[in-house]
Amino acid sequence: MAVLPGTARASVALPNSSSEIRQLAITPADADTGWLRVTASGICGTDVGLYASGVAAPTVLGHHVVGEIASIGASAARRWGVQAGDRVVIEEYLPCGTCPTCLTGPYRLCPDTDIWGGGRRIGTIPVAEAPGLLGGNADYVFLPPNAVVHPLPADLDEELAAWVLPYANALDWTSGAGRLRAGENVVVLGPGYHGLAVVAAAVASGAAQVVVGGLARDAERLEMAEALGGTPVVVGEDDLLARVRAAAGGRDADLVVDAVGPGPGVVAPAVELLGHGGRLVLTSPKRPAAVGVDTARMVRRSLTVSAVRGRAPEAIAAAVASLADGSSHLDRVPTVAVDLDGVGDMLTRLAAGTGPESPHVVVRPSA
Repeated sequence: MAVLPGTARASVALPNSSSEIRQLAITPADADTGWLRVTASGICGTDVGLYASGVAAPTVLGHHVVGEIASIGASAARRWGVQAGDRVVIEEYLPCGTCPTCLTGPYRLCPDTDIWGGGRRIGTIPVAEAPGLLGGNADYVFLPPNAVVHPLPADLDEELAAWVLPYANALDWTSGAGRLRAGENVVVLGPGYHGLAVVAAAVASGAAQVVVGGLARDAERLEMAEALGGTPVVVGEDDLLARVRAAAGGRDADLVVDAVGPGPGVVAPAVELLGHGGRLVLTSPKRPAAVGVDTARMVRRSLTVSAVRGRAPEAIAAAVASLADGSSHLDRVPTVAVDLDGVGDMLTRLAAGTGPESPHVVVRPSA
């Protein structure tokens, strides 16, 4: 087993929406815990939102974490099925493992890891709670007994491996909640981080057509969507319905995935885009939360609206397999890598809307 250093560098987010580099102590793993040497940690919108609003206490952010097991206790090794030196991805969830929700499968909905109910997740726990290294924006991450760990192929590219969680989300939202079947028509609203992952998932799942709607400022991201196999279209608030329909050749959508974030204005036209038996998948809460929809159309066309949170466990294995065999094509989306010293500046830029065109921003602590 590798000898751990006494401390690890970490980019610590502060309550005033700034950050600083700290050296945090690494304590030995016991039988039920472990340590992960971080090789890649993707930045997503949740990280940006936490940083911009100001964390309640100094915290190491980052919850799309890939790395190598650096140290592990015997019980933890048996529980997770890994050994020191193995490459893994960890989910953000820290479920209790004993409640009815955990025992029936959807541990991501466990009250103990529900961030809307005060639960705990990787990337949200203050550094004041020992050992403090519980987020991906650091050299090392502590693996508590209830961490959720998944092995990775030894030869999967690090930056591609950072797609595992968002791509697993996308596979679950399309094939799971969206019940996508080969040959169906899909509309994806929003070509952001998860929007591009949804395009890749829909194409890999055999969709006949995937129309991707974005704003004029999303031109480069729409090009990325096209490289993934989507049909891009520039839309505005007033012409979304007409422009998407035109790009789809007048065909109704079987599945619409709303990946635009909190904007409520897309819900009504998204319902209008659906044909008989169509499904709408909402991926984030709207602000304001209450939106108007045509319930008569929903009933007459037997439409389904599903709201999703995270991903089902089996979606992780599907994502890893697709990334490993090349069928995701997510290597066509450029990666923007930053080291620990650049994390604060990058989060500030992303919060201000001045970040890079590619949404795939990856923290590489050793870069």
